[in-house]
Amino acid sequence: MRDSAQLALGRRILVWGGGGKTTLARALGRKLGTPVIELDALFHLPNWEERDHQEFRALTRRRLEECGQAWIVDGQYTSLFGGELLARADTLIWLDLPWRVIFWRIFNRSIRRIRDKERICGDNVETWRQMSLRRDSLVYWHLGRRLNGEHGRSVDKKQALIEADGHRARVVRLHTRRELREFYLAQGLVPLGSPRV
Repeated sequence: MRDSAQLALGRRILVWGGGGKTTLARALGRKLGTPVIELDALFHLPNWEERDHQEFRALTRRRLEECGQAWIVDGQYTSLFGGELLARADTLIWLDLPWRVIFWRIFNRSIRRIRDKERICGDNVETWRQMSLRRDSLVYWHLGRRLNGEHGRSVDKKQALIEADGHRARVVRLHTRRELREFYLAQGLVPLGSPRV
């Protein structure tokens, strides 16, 4: 696995991880003039309803075909796609940041989105209820994944998909905020819409 931020990225880029993948995908899209497919926006219907999984997979495949040989996919959904998206990619950029960094980025981002009533995941907005510790809240979900070991299993599953792919895709795995900042600098990216990288 190659972790160098200096790699030529290719024309089909998959961005995995948490705590900044959408900001990174959009910055890459602006720099490269490449369409960005945000999987969360395809998956979520209004009022946070989930799209039928078969319909979601078909819609994603159709968007990939519409983009041709140049696209950036923001998101993983490995439980629904397995290694299919990775097999189509030239490059995988994996934001494998520490859980505490991911959690605080998501927490701070959610506060900003609620305050600004920012539309996300299609046409949805986050609410103060989603910031609470109710069972259906985003904060509860992330804490629960950490406490029940799902976060670690997710990392292991991604690693297994990379190994199964046979390293056909270039892999850029960023483990720290410093590595992420260096990647932005090396690629000449501007993180529009985000206060810091």
